[in-house]
This record gives sequence, structure tokens and C-alpha cells, in this order.
Amino acid sequence: MTLRKAVLSAGVVLALAGCGDDTSGKAQQPGTQRNGGIYDTVDVCGLATDDQLKAALGEAPGEKERRDTDSLKACAIDGASGGFYLFLSVVRPSMGAPQQVAYDRDAAADAKQIDATTFSFADAGQAYVETADGELVVRASFVYYQDGGTITDAPAVVDRLRTLLGAIIKKT
Repeated sequence: MTLRKAVLSAGVVLALAGCGDDTSGKAQQPGTQRNGGIYDTVDVCGLATDDQLKAALGEAPGEKERRDTDSLKACAIDGASGGFYLFLSVVRPSMGAPQQVAYDRDAAADAKQIDATTFSFADAGQAYVETADGELVVRASFVYYQDGGTITDAPAVVDRLRTLLGAIIKKT
């Protein structure tokens, strides 16, 4: 067999085995949704409707402000009362999304595991739910401004954030 035939044969074998088709530069978990490409163009402020935001806030949403940085795509949405806001973020981590969520969960004091790739955290001033969605990490946070109040029913706030996160990941 010539060198050319050996290289072509090896290329066919690798292609049939699915090797070498990962263009993201990181290993994929089997069955991982390949949605990392939307990261470059996603407008996080457009991932939820005003009705979904109202349900998560417990009141009408106010102004939306994009807060994109080099490392995340994000949107801050004030509540109409001005005492608190939602912060929605999407990250394409350099490690796998489930590994990033596990790392974040382990770093959060008193984090509550929801399922294999989702956790929540809540204290008096903030609550958030974070999940791995394919190649992306998506987080919905409810945050009181300083002297804006405190969370008195954390399980209810976490449930509202989980519902919002469910709607958001359907669009990613």
C-alpha cells in the first residue's frame, strides 16, 4: 500500500469513527448538544419574553441592558420597582459545560444540586440557577440592589428562575 492510500484510508476510518470533527477545540461528552456556535451571535436580552421575565421577577420588567464581555454574554433586567434585577448570562466555557457547572457548584457555599447538570444557590440578597446546556452554561440570577430588600422565600424565587431558565434553554 502506498503512503497516499494509507493516509486516505486512515482519513476515511477517522471520519467514519467521528474523530476529528470537533471544531470547538474541546472534547465533547457523548450526546452533547452542539450549540456553542450560537454563542457568537446570541442576544441574551432576547431569549425571554416580557411575560416570562415578569413571572421570574414577580413584577413587570423594566429596562433591559446588554452586559456582554469577552468571557460572557449577558443581560440585566430591572424590576419595575427598582429594588432588584434579573441577570441572565450565557458562557461558552473552555472546559466542558457540565464540568464548568460542577466547578461553579462546588465553589458556591450551600449550593443545592437540582439534577446532574443544574444547581441553585440562594442567600438573603441573591438567588441563581445555573445549568449546562450542550456546550453552553446558562445562568439566571435574581439580585437585590443594596438596601433594596431581601429574599424571604428562596425556594419560590429558585422555582421562578428554574422556569425562566427552562424557557431560555429552548432557544439555545
